Amino acid sequence: MISPKFGERRYRTRLKYFSGWAELTALADILFLSLLFFALTGNSVRVSGIDIALPQMNTRTVASLERFVISLAPPAPGSDAKMNIYFREKRCRDLDELRQQLSQLHEKSSSNHPSVIIRADRSIPFEEVVKVMDAAKNAQLACFIAVEVPGEAPSATYEK
Repeated sequence: MISPKFGERRYRTRLKYFSGWAELTALADILFLSLLFFALTGNSVRVSGIDIALPQMNTRTVASLERFVISLAPPAPGSDAKMNIYFREKRCRDLDELRQQLSQLHEKSSSNHPSVIIRADRSIPFEEVVKVMDAAKNAQLACFIAVEVPGEAPSATYEK
């Protein structure tokens, strides 16, 4: 008996190659798994859409508590206000309104250690930032100041 050449078959198969679309179930599984992966690896702190130029700091610390964000933005040109205060992406009229919201926050918080992250623009005087920190301290909230590490891209992009 003569042996077949390399790559040739001795017996012919009746199977035919399938040349249609792949199973949609497998594609849907891959899509949902990739969405889950990107959702879990994203930032855990939601950043408001207020554009603020953060000061720089060389060390890193991460807060892992219940977090709320206060944004201090420069006032509009020609305005007599020293800064614009945003809490939970809503503008506060003044520091007294912020104090009132922070005291309500401590009462309603589900965590034993609620904390506030202050995102203050570089142009805001430090005296004003300290007033906001004092308001958070009086409401018995832990307070952190957001900064950016030099040489790293910001973790969120903002539209102007």
